[in-house]
Amino acid sequence: MRALAFATSALLLSCSLPNAAHSQSTFLINEALKQAIATHPGVGEAAANRRATESELRQQQSTLLPQVRVEARAGPERFNQQIIPAPLGNDTWRNGRDVSVVGRQLVFDGFTSLNEIWRQSARVNAAAARVHERTELLALDAAEAYIDVIRYTRLIAVAEDNVRVHRGLFSNVQARFKGGRAGEGDLEQTRERVENAVAALAGFRQSLDEARAKYRRAVGLEPYNLRNPHRLSGLPSTKDESLAVAIKFNPTIKAAEADARAAKYAFRSTSGAFVPNVYLEGRASSGIDANGYVGKRDDVSGKVVVSWDVFRGGQDTWRRSEMAERYVEGTMRHARLQRDAVESIDKAWAARTLTADRIAALNRQIASDRKVIVSYQKEYELGQRSLVDLLNGQNQLFNGFISLISAQSVAVFADYQLLAAMGNLIEYVKAPPPADASALDVEPFGLFPTKLPPIILRDPVSGPEPLPVKRVEPIPALNYAAAGGGESVVARDSFANRWQGSSSATQELIDAASKWSVK
Repeated sequence: MRALAFATSALLLSCSLPNAAHSQSTFLINEALKQAIATHPGVGEAAANRRATESELRQQQSTLLPQVRVEARAGPERFNQQIIPAPLGNDTWRNGRDVSVVGRQLVFDGFTSLNEIWRQSARVNAAAARVHERTELLALDAAEAYIDVIRYTRLIAVAEDNVRVHRGLFSNVQARFKGGRAGEGDLEQTRERVENAVAALAGFRQSLDEARAKYRRAVGLEPYNLRNPHRLSGLPSTKDESLAVAIKFNPTIKAAEADARAAKYAFRSTSGAFVPNVYLEGRASSGIDANGYVGKRDDVSGKVVVSWDVFRGGQDTWRRSEMAERYVEGTMRHARLQRDAVESIDKAWAARTLTADRIAALNRQIASDRKVIVSYQKEYELGQRSLVDLLNGQNQLFNGFISLISAQSVAVFADYQLLAAMGNLIEYVKAPPPADASALDVEPFGLFPTKLPPIILRDPVSGPEPLPVKRVEPIPALNYAAAGGGESVVARDSFANRWQGSSSATQELIDAASKWSVK
């Protein structure tokens, strides 16, 4: 029983083992979050969408500027006018050529262009909020993966000690069985508990592998030298304060608000379809033997052009009805996401406060379980307790440690979850926010500054591949028709051979995966 008592003490100390481990340089959770924000392609994807949406805004802004078109024509022409007397050059092929310049300036279109500019600006702000949202979610995902790796590492340490405890019990019962002081039922009962402990250990190891995979996906690095994170300080003291911050800074709510504002301007832009459009148009042309004239001819004109689609089969009316419902949809989505934010705050706050009470209760339970096991050991040696009582007590202690470690991880993650729900996780870890997460700068009178269009002559730089895997030749297709009726076709590259290659290729793939983030 001394070995059993020693193993039980080791089971207790294993709960705090990762805190003292890794005396070398540790990779803190805030560093993991910064790494995820800086390197994850999801942030670049959202940022590219924001820049593309801003390009749509610049396109719409250009509709308020003069539009200039230059046309040039050259080629044979023939005109045949059936009048008397026939004009000069009638019914004669001539090599005509002319050039014209047309300039048009929008004067009034029912404020459609202005409302479209405001709609596009709202879409840009929504895309910027989604860059912030994507960054917050990826940081929270990295925090969860970091905490899970630590959690399952601690659980594996507890489970390994639990296996050693049960194997010590099995050795003791086996010695009793050989000495005739224990029955076969006790021996098999202990054997069953040993296998159950081994199965629990295997389950935790599988969960650790899954947590490591999630960590690699979120952070882009291997989970080495991690340190058990602690509770965060400086968070809001009340739930109402957290909710007020979330309503103001939560990027999901801000994106939904911008989407609703874009839908409002889309509805207002439909009013231009019911009024005339007014343009100023200037035209200058010069031609030789062109357009039915012989010799050189120059034309210059400046006009006011009014166009009005009086009837289009009800399309404009139905489009206005559609945009009205889109506006209602956007406002309802905004209200729904506000409720979702309230729910996220409630859940995170409950996890922070109630889990702390649960941790305190679990600590008291574990202290009682230790005393129970010590008492059961003495009573079992004296024959006053059965083996089942001792095994159940040990299992109760093991489950208490599992619940305690899980509750501690939940409490730590709840702090990060609360920060993400408020929209302040990036700011808390002091990570530089993406440049594309900022909204547009509005000048006085609600105008947006214009930019010169960029000149792009080459293909844009694409994102990195997940893994620089070597290209292989494709497997040739099998020609079943050429094989004949009863002949069997043997594949040149069987299914099993696709992974039964040299170990060096596998090692190259692993090395490439670890070097990808550095690249």
